[in-house]
Amino acid sequence: MKRTITMKRDQSVEFVDEIPRKRTGGGEGKWAAHLMPLVENPNRWALVHTCETPEQANKLQSNLHARMVIIPEPNHTWEFAARGIEVYAVYRGRKRAVSDASVRRANRRG
Repeated sequence: MKRTITMKRDQSVEFVDEIPRKRTGGGEGKWAAHLMPLVENPNRWALVHTCETPEQANKLQSNLHARMVIIPEPNHTWEFAARGIEVYAVYRGRKRAVSDASVRRANRRG
């Protein structure tokens, strides 16, 4: 079925500094609240969800990894893994600065 878009004749263009965040149905998102205990316990793997099929678990792992859902501290380092129908996550903390990696490489013997 073809959709048609109608515009109001008197509507003008309005410039904005930022567009609103995508809504995920419930404010900050259910995954942000669900994963918050991992931020308080860094470097500890946790079972975060059990799916009905391995395909669903893989899709959820992919969505979490790609930040398709809202998670706490999205710019920090997270790891997600699907094992069978179970999805695991670990919060690693802040990302290392690029300069840290270059110093490590410079100090490497080889």
